Amino acid sequence: MKPFSKSEIKIISTVLVVLILLVTVNMLTSLRRGRDSTRKNDISSIQKGLDSYKQKYSVYPPSTDDGRIIGCFEGEVIQDKSTGIPLNNMVCEWGQSTFEGMSPMPRDPNAADGVNYKYISIDKGYAFYVSLEGKDEPEYNLETLSLNLHCGDKICNYGREVLK
Repeated sequence: MKPFSKSEIKIISTVLVVLILLVTVNMLTSLRRGRDSTRKNDISSIQKGLDSYKQKYSVYPPSTDDGRIIGCFEGEVIQDKSTGIPLNNMVCEWGQSTFEGMSPMPRDPNAADGVNYKYISIDKGYAFYVSLEGKDEPEYNLETLSLNLHCGDKICNYGREVLK
C-alpha cells in the first residue's frame, strides 16, 4: 500500500479543518438559539404566573429595584381585609423560589455569568425583559435596547409589557 503524498495530506487536512470549523460554528449557533428559545418560553411561563397572581389578589406583584418579583410566600398568605392585597409577600429568587406553582421559577440560562431577567411593576401592569444573545432573533428589539435597562450584566433587548 502506497502512503499519501504531501500534497494529498495537505488537501485532506484542509478539508478536515474546514469541516470542523463549519460544525463548530453551527453547533455554537444552535446552542445560542436554544438559550434564546428558553428565555422566550420562560417569559410565557412567568406571564402565566403573573396573571394567576393578579386573579387571586387583584394586582400584579410589586418589583424590586433590580427587577425581581415580590410575590413569593412562606407559609399561609396574609391579605389586607379591605383590598385583598397580600401583606407577607417576599422577594422571589430566580431559579430558587416557588412562584404561583413554578418551582423553582425560571432563571436565565446564563445566570451563572451574571445575566438575569428583569421584572418591573408598572401601576396596573408590568414589563418583563430579557437579554437575547442573538441579534438576528426576530424579537431582538432596538427600542428596548435603547432603554438601557440592565438584565444583570447585560443590557435588556427584548421585553413584553402588559398594561391593564
